[in-house]
Amino acid sequence: MEIAIDFGGTNIKLGLIDGGQARDLATLPAYSGQGLLKRLPAVEQAVLDMLKRHEISLDQCRGIGLAIPGIVDFAAGQLLSVNKKYADAIGFHFAGWAADTFCLRSVLENDARAALIGEVAHGAAQGERDVVLVSFGTGIGTSAMIDGKVLRGKHHLAGILGGHFVTGDMGVLCNCGNAGCLEAQASHWALPRLFRSHLHHSSSVLKEHEDLSYLTLLQAADAGDRVASELAEQLILQWGAGLVNMVHAYDPELVVLSGGLMKSASRVLPQLAAYVHKHAWAPWGKVRITAAARPELSVLLGVSHLLG
Repeated sequence: MEIAIDFGGTNIKLGLIDGGQARDLATLPAYSGQGLLKRLPAVEQAVLDMLKRHEISLDQCRGIGLAIPGIVDFAAGQLLSVNKKYADAIGFHFAGWAADTFCLRSVLENDARAALIGEVAHGAAQGERDVVLVSFGTGIGTSAMIDGKVLRGKHHLAGILGGHFVTGDMGVLCNCGNAGCLEAQASHWALPRLFRSHLHHSSSVLKEHEDLSYLTLLQAADAGDRVASELAEQLILQWGAGLVNMVHAYDPELVVLSGGLMKSASRVLPQLAAYVHKHAWAPWGKVRITAAARPELSVLLGVSHLLG
């Protein structure tokens, strides 16, 4: 049995994982802009509540697996850099917290890498050795595996910054400080700005939605809303360009898509596959594009697996 925690930008997900299966799950609002430390008491209580519900003691758990968005030194268990989320977690001693609070060992990994590990161990990428994962959550997270090895790199950047590959005309400033990033033009957090910038946004049904999402936008497009349809076409082009960048960078045989966008997998997967097959320079054949088997669990399964 492992305790798994995914410190997402919008929600914190917690799980009790046993043999690659979730015995229990819980979700807390992240309030990530306010930092990590304020949320730890609620996280601790949520873990204890899950254990109590199943009459599981801490000494029955092998450890606690942690995932967080940002640049992570996996070997040291340290968060090195973040982008407007959990800023106070940089340099935080996660291993000491896990030991002091739960008397358990811990691992810490970047959330997109953890999602890839989860899909390779228990999901859509089982048996694969050359895989890219792209997760469409609050932002756009990426990770890569080459010849069976998850890329981390000397400075812990390898594979995880695909959301900041440039796909645009350099005109849109990203929150990372670069211009033209995929995240700035096609992430969940960018949707309100994209909508407001459309010339006819005031005539769209989307104006009624305070919390604009991928799902809401695509549903409106399918219902015939002109603005939503034009934005959906723009997003497909951006996402497709981002996937081609990942294919060119890491030469995968399989691309796994995860995150909230997969609520519309049947809508977007065929279009994205067609774009990649048309534009990727892959003379060996066609890169396979698939949805994560369990996008809501990939990260938790990944950090659980790392404890094995």
